[in-house]
Amino acid sequence: MPEEIKPYRLIAEIYSHLMRFISYEEWAEYYYLLTKDYLTSEASVLELAGGNCRLSLRLKKYYENTITSDLSFEMLKQSEENGLERVCCNMLSLPFKKEFDLIVSAFDSVNYLLTRKSVNQLFREAYQCLRPGGIFSFDVSLERNSIKNIRYLNRKGTYKGIRYIQKSNYDKDRRIHTNIFDITLANGSVFTEIHKQKIFPLEVYFELLSRNGFLIKECFSAFSFEDADMNAERAQFVALKLK
Repeated sequence: MPEEIKPYRLIAEIYSHLMRFISYEEWAEYYYLLTKDYLTSEASVLELAGGNCRLSLRLKKYYENTITSDLSFEMLKQSEENGLERVCCNMLSLPFKKEFDLIVSAFDSVNYLLTRKSVNQLFREAYQCLRPGGIFSFDVSLERNSIKNIRYLNRKGTYKGIRYIQKSNYDKDRRIHTNIFDITLANGSVFTEIHKQKIFPLEVYFELLSRNGFLIKECFSAFSFEDADMNAERAQFVALKLK
């Protein structure tokens, strides 16, 4: 049996390959367009679950004072830029004493929180780390995305001598999307990483943001400026910390 290891311990080595079709430049520009009316170029920015920092590196084009954080030290080590400030921490227990103007979280990171309690804790932490009038912008994957696109997440390949097989499934009753990665290293060692995501209904995020003092300014169908609804594949929130 393959040894099961914590998420992103080995996937970190091939993450850039798995995400090779993503345009981080366009993604960063989208975040800028979402937030520019609330901030100046001197704004301090914190990315949560920033992974290999590729989004933060592009965000620095618009907001120079950007910090990346992630729970996975293995992911942060993949950063292309040693000059970017990186902090290894849990987004449910942020260690920062300063207040930020903008906090962002991208590409399903919030979905890794499997309970309402943990999502509520994230929103509480983000609120505490924002200045009054600051912005929290994040995206979430919704049920339509899991149902419609799951076939694209069953795949296999080889990168840097590492062979991987990804198996993806969605439990509609439990609303849990699971990605299982079977990873074979060049020396023949075999490991398994299991990544689970909770696909909450859209209204849960509205409820918990409001409970934690945020005013929801926008909820778009992700990568667009059209209002999201229950039929959207992904939703992008822009929430304001009330003064």
